[in-house]
Amino acid sequence: MTRSLIRPLAAIALAASACAPAFAASEPFRMEVQYDRTALETQDGADAQYKRVKAQVTERCTTESDIFMYGKDYAISFCEKKTMTSVAHTIDHPNFTAAWKADRAH
Repeated sequence: MTRSLIRPLAAIALAASACAPAFAASEPFRMEVQYDRTALETQDGADAQYKRVKAQVTERCTTESDIFMYGKDYAISFCEKKTMTSVAHTIDHPNFTAAWKADRAH
């Protein structure tokens, strides 16, 4: 292999390893979350339930991303955003959705 090909191949290998967490973080998984639906009737209750659910999602996303040496923080963040979007749409309660939107705004 000539010297001129070594650098591009090294760059491609590095880019591929950096992209691996993004591809793996996009793999779907099933998850059940625990929350109190009656607590969603007030915004304070919904905020508390949102935090409870997000902690569960963060724990799962951290576990799912444990295999990565590089890009782990990105993979966890991507997983959290994607999963919490799915959770908010599944729970489908105005107060929970408001808590989710407020969290996304930060």
